[in-house]
Amino acid sequence: MTRKFSIAVLPLAFAAGLLVVGQTTHALQTAPAAQDHGAMSGHAMGRMTPESRLKMLTEKLDLTEDQQAKLKPILEDESTQMKTLHDDTSLAPEDKRAKMKELHESSTEKINAVLTPDQQSKWKQMKQEMMEKHKEMKGQGQADHQ
Repeated sequence: MTRKFSIAVLPLAFAAGLLVVGQTTHALQTAPAAQDHGAMSGHAMGRMTPESRLKMLTEKLDLTEDQQAKLKPILEDESTQMKTLHDDTSLAPEDKRAKMKELHESSTEKINAVLTPDQQSKWKQMKQEMMEKHKEMKGQGQADHQ
């Protein structure tokens, strides 16, 4: 019974994580001062601007100029659409999370199409590590509230 419940909750937890990322992106994009804090900017604080994401991907995956040129509009489009979804008050939270997850998955497919197999592997590992850190932080936050 508990295992079935856990399996059912996992997609909801992932969707909630995507919502948090979307809210963080919006908050960071609307707070220009936060972008000028050196080590606290970029990927250390989660997704910020498409430019900072592109810079991080370029550094971590050793992107070529051609790849950067192809990824920039993908990242900009995802950011714009995430902000639009985040600001849409007509959607129920569940619908908003589902649409954000769908948008994220679509962007991931587009990004993967630009990357080499080696870069795809590195990026997959990076995303896995970020998810694990997110789970750790979420677990610590829940432990603090108990």
